[in-house]
Amino acid sequence: MSNNNGIDGKYGRYEKESISGDNPKKDGLTQKKIRIEKNGPKDKLFLIIHKINNSNLVKEVKKNKCFNRKEKENINEHALHGTILNSIRNAWNGKEYLFQITCFYQLVIIYLELIFHLLTFQSLNGKILLPIVFAIPAGAVLGFISGIFGKQLNQILIWIFTTVLCLIFSTQLVYNYVFKTFLSVYSVGIVGRDVLEFFDQILAAIGNNLIGIFLLCTPLIFLKILMKKKQIDMNKKPIGPQVTALTCFIVVHFIGVLILPIYGKETYSPYDIYHRTWVPEMSVEQLGVLTSTRFDVKRLITGESFTSLDADLFLDKNPKSLAAGVKENKKDTLNKDNSEKDAVIKVRPTPTPIVMDTSPNILDIDFEALAKEETNEAVKMLHQYFAASEPTKKNKYTGMFEGYNLIMFTAEGFSPWAVDKEITPTLYKLTHEGFIFENFYTPLWWASTIDGEYAACTSLIPKSGVISFYKSGSNAMPFTLGHQFNNKGYTTRAYHNHTYTYYKRHISHPNMGYEYKGVGNGLEVTESWPESDLEMIEVTMPEYIDDQSFHTYYMTVSGHMNYTFYGNRMSDKNKEAVAHLPYSMEAKAYIACNVELDRALEKLISELEEKGIADKTVIALSADHYPYGLEKDKIDELAGHKVEENFELYKNHFILWSGSIKNPIFIDKPCSSLDIMPTLSNLFGLPYDSRLCMGKDILSDSTPLIMFSNRSFITDRVMYNSKTKDIIKLTEEEIPKDYISIMNKIVNNKFLISESILEEDYYSYILPILK
Repeated sequence: MSNNNGIDGKYGRYEKESISGDNPKKDGLTQKKIRIEKNGPKDKLFLIIHKINNSNLVKEVKKNKCFNRKEKENINEHALHGTILNSIRNAWNGKEYLFQITCFYQLVIIYLELIFHLLTFQSLNGKILLPIVFAIPAGAVLGFISGIFGKQLNQILIWIFTTVLCLIFSTQLVYNYVFKTFLSVYSVGIVGRDVLEFFDQILAAIGNNLIGIFLLCTPLIFLKILMKKKQIDMNKKPIGPQVTALTCFIVVHFIGVLILPIYGKETYSPYDIYHRTWVPEMSVEQLGVLTSTRFDVKRLITGESFTSLDADLFLDKNPKSLAAGVKENKKDTLNKDNSEKDAVIKVRPTPTPIVMDTSPNILDIDFEALAKEETNEAVKMLHQYFAASEPTKKNKYTGMFEGYNLIMFTAEGFSPWAVDKEITPTLYKLTHEGFIFENFYTPLWWASTIDGEYAACTSLIPKSGVISFYKSGSNAMPFTLGHQFNNKGYTTRAYHNHTYTYYKRHISHPNMGYEYKGVGNGLEVTESWPESDLEMIEVTMPEYIDDQSFHTYYMTVSGHMNYTFYGNRMSDKNKEAVAHLPYSMEAKAYIACNVELDRALEKLISELEEKGIADKTVIALSADHYPYGLEKDKIDELAGHKVEENFELYKNHFILWSGSIKNPIFIDKPCSSLDIMPTLSNLFGLPYDSRLCMGKDILSDSTPLIMFSNRSFITDRVMYNSKTKDIIKLTEEEIPKDYISIMNKIVNNKFLISESILEEDYYSYILPILK
């Protein structure tokens, strides 16, 4: 038993220690002296043992023995975390606070890239490392600039740079939400004012992305907190250490460039996108928004193309076979039933061409001779390319519509989902009579509507980052249908029922050979949003319908978004026609605004028939793009199933109708809007050179090729998804091992050749020969 006077232990009983605190000198003992009540030698031994057990050394040893391995690991882990935090603290509060501003910018850019990728692409993969790596030198450059001036100016700069960064990412988020592509710096300067006409739609898009915008603007809130708590030193930094630090960070940029090959060097890899092939969508996803913006600005300033031409495909001993890419599939793929060996129709058309001519559809241009004499290397390469290109051949449809009138439409936001037998009967009639193209696609290009027009009217691929039609306004464009029909003695007019200067059409369209009118320079229609296609037809037909021969081009607007009954005048006007449909409000509003296009076509055909010229007139209609103003779930609703987004989303109608065609002509061959101009040129017997077109005469025996802005493609053999690298076989034949690789190079070449034609004003070099 223990009590207040002693302690029972293993070795007997001993007294508690007693410390005298009253009189340190009493009995000759100090305050620390222990007075022992002795009971014998054993008690003294027990007391010594007790003192040893209670010594500090033994206590510490016992304490250490009580720690198990896990607790020691926790101590080590805490020590490591402490070291890391101290390192960060030292970097942040180091000498002269050198890295505070730089670290802030780097963290902001990394954060913005991560949030943007999650919002836009809904996922992150290993390639997100590259935007993070490239954020380090970018942040260092901004940090350097924000640290070389006085405190007040440095504070202004950090607010400006952070705001601009948040604005760039937020703008791209909203623009991609609306247009399903990314905004270029060039486009802002060219059509900035025009976009303000759609301010309500912009506000609606911002409203639908408020959470994303808030997340992308969070760095501004963070900056405010840091500045308020004085956690960033904005004083001027020593220039010497600044330059040294900047140099070190720029080295990181080159390290980033060096690690690109770890993802491979194949087509559309980060290495390929960075060094050779400029694809904006892929660049943003794989390299980041900031790096892509840097490339965009560089292209704007220097005019440099980042896509390299693969000359090996046509500069060899047998250039034409290589330019064709792969051996043509001679098996007829134009029809579902191959009842005729060379047939492209199920029912023979009326009228039928008298003479069958299968000679190449070319002009008398000796490209090889031009190449030998040319000193401009870019133009020389173009000459060599076209010398090696395989032309399409004339066929049974060549000249089928020679002497006919042509009325051509690019219809805003038109799609198969706008066609209904009861609600839009004229559209239904036109899509089920005349030529019926069962595998026609309307790719979405970078500048939306105007790029869709450019592709259909010129058979050239638009250049990303610019307004190609506007840029072509100062170029020679002898192969557009306006000039072609003008040379035949036709009257040629073009109309657009919205602002005539929108997308600079007042520059591009007269340059195509048209007398052009829009709202503001002679086209009088009721002001509304959008304007009426029916009214445009009613006020313009009297201007040309009595001409002996005419070609008229229309760019419509009634089908434009937003698809609501309160923000779209045409949808509201035709609301009753769709009231009974079992769809959402947006889906019904989309069909309703296309009712206006249907009534415009009804009026047009009625007037042609009344004048007795319907059987001597051709109506050609294609969309500028699919209705991206409709949310994807609304498109699925109209389609009745979930629409595949890389190919099916762009499948559309190409209306090619004449009152002279008594039975439908079914064309199963894959084709796109790039093929419209050469197909019409062949049908009308217009002199043109098929080698100069990026598309092909659909009715020829040429191998089909559909190209999309993200470099996916469709041929008669495969559908190739460039993003996923998935290959859908369209034939039972074995695909050659290098087929996809060669086709990728052919596609890339066509993009670059088309771009070079625009940049070099190439047609001006061959115009003297044509005359």
